[in-house]
Amino acid sequence: MSAPSSIVAIIGTKGPFPRLVDALAAWADAHPDARVWVQHGEGALPAPLDGAALVPRADLRARVAAADAVVCHAGSGTVRDALVAGHVPVVVPRRAHHGEHVNDHQVELVEALGDRIIRLDDVAGLDDALQRAAARRGEARTGDAAALLDALRGDLEAAPRHRRAAPLWTALRAATWWLPAQKHRWTAK
Repeated sequence: MSAPSSIVAIIGTKGPFPRLVDALAAWADAHPDARVWVQHGEGALPAPLDGAALVPRADLRARVAAADAVVCHAGSGTVRDALVAGHVPVVVPRRAHHGEHVNDHQVELVEALGDRIIRLDDVAGLDDALQRAAARRGEARTGDAAALLDALRGDLEAAPRHRRAAPLWTALRAATWWLPAQKHRWTAK
């Protein structure tokens, strides 16, 4: 297996993800002939990475389609776009214990996705994960995004804890979007 020459990484827009961004920068340093482009949201973008904080979704989809490999957080829309573009993405779930998110709902999503993705919990394994992702390019291609989403929904519903906790997780997911966007009296002005 050889290293991919073009990587697109998507970390989302809800806060920095330095654990993943720093691993991508180290990988890019070790592979100077490869191009690593990162949608980095609110976080900093160290050299030698290239990228943008925010990108229109159509532009991001075009970058994903042209890449040899995709690395992303476990946002459902991001993972879906990578799969539909024919990638088996390297997915690094944001973790609460690293301060990357308020809970571990992204871990639940990667568990439900199973072998449709390459799950990466320890970013020290990024090089191997990228090689496997590039080798599997094209495996995930599907002309029917609805069927893919139905399969993912079926995986989630098959897990008993998801059925019992669905109202709670719906509320938590809504809060993780709404709360950070609000100006609260306890935050700095």
